[in-house]
Amino acid sequence: MVEVTDMLHPTMHQSLSLLLVPLGLVLATALGPQKNLNAQSCNVYMGQAVTGASINVDRCSIRRASERSVNFTYYLGQMKINAQAHCWDNTWTSFHDGVTHSPRSTATQNMLNFVCDGNPGNTGANDTAFVFAPPSNVRTYPNGPILCTVRSRQTINLYGNQGNWFYTDVCGGMGMIHSSQIRF
Repeated sequence: MVEVTDMLHPTMHQSLSLLLVPLGLVLATALGPQKNLNAQSCNVYMGQAVTGASINVDRCSIRRASERSVNFTYYLGQMKINAQAHCWDNTWTSFHDGVTHSPRSTATQNMLNFVCDGNPGNTGANDTAFVFAPPSNVRTYPNGPILCTVRSRQTINLYGNQGNWFYTDVCGGMGMIHSSQIRF
């Protein structure tokens, strides 16, 4: 591959370097110290779309837009999509193309349920529960693969639910635990 700088005259290359170094310093200073955010802990797996791509909702992005709508971000495979859920009619609109969608898979229905059913602004734990009879499996989604196993009696954070399954971060990332394993 040919670099753009390979095509420049040596004096232009040096001038360009002298210009870019201060620009990089200015940008770094303007941006300030960057936090190393663990986005993985905000993403909640919803299942697979009809295309076979994974759907994950960024639970930290969920914000109520109105009484009947919720803004949120989700991932279809690796593609990040900003959207608005229209909870009253079970649809959502993706902002990048303005298209309104209806669920065509369990995953997209799970996504709407998660976003609309009491999770707006969910940047922290809504509640806690006690794991009373370990070992208790935490799964990536209801009846899905095991993410980790809680091996001791302990209090865990909860971030809402999907039926009898509760979202928890006890494994370090978001997973789900069945209501039969916890007490409130």
